[in-house]
Amino acid sequence: MKTNSEKNRSKKGYRKGFILLPIVFLLCGYILFFVCLTPIIKPLASVYGIAFSNANANTIGETRTNSIFSGSTGIHDGYLNYDDFEVPSWGDIFGTIKVGGTDIDCDLIFGDDSDLLRKGACMSIFSHIPGCGRGILVAAHNNTYFHTLPQAQNGDLVNIETNYGSYVYRVYDQRIVNLNDPNNRSQYADELNGNEEILILYTCYPIDTLASTPERYFVFCEFVSGPQVNMYE
Repeated sequence: MKTNSEKNRSKKGYRKGFILLPIVFLLCGYILFFVCLTPIIKPLASVYGIAFSNANANTIGETRTNSIFSGSTGIHDGYLNYDDFEVPSWGDIFGTIKVGGTDIDCDLIFGDDSDLLRKGACMSIFSHIPGCGRGILVAAHNNTYFHTLPQAQNGDLVNIETNYGSYVYRVYDQRIVNLNDPNNRSQYADELNGNEEILILYTCYPIDTLASTPERYFVFCEFVSGPQVNMYE
């Protein structure tokens, strides 16, 4: 038979268990909830930051973003030498891009890190600037600036105004590329590295996805007009 002191210890142990067990289960539930929703929460947080950023600001917090674009130059053809204009540096807003058949009308930025992608369409530094006669690679987020990119159809015109001239391109092809495919580069490398001026626009796909996806939506555009740039003189 239990003594009074043993009964009291048993009651205290029961009360402790009664209090602690719900707390432990609650903590486990929060941890499980966080782990399961992290892949969703992160993209949502990113989208929130993008949606409420100022798309036309010249500075981005701690990221240096200088605008060297001050409107159309009125230069639509002819030839430009290296010394005739200011070559963009990393993070410079050096123009705007507008895609016919879509709602795309935003800043064009030289460089393409995650901070710059919050501010507009970003041109890869591994491609070429408009007018050089080579491939141009431009990207933007699917849930902001390039959300309507799939609406671009063959024949639609893309207008790029830069700090040194005005350029027009014509859409001629669209492709969906899976980055997990080891041969994915062959689906756009020829255009990017060829000897023709091809403008390549791309964004994440499916277009309404918020989570990470291996697919990209590409739009290919041929050169129509604009001043030719000689980078070697």
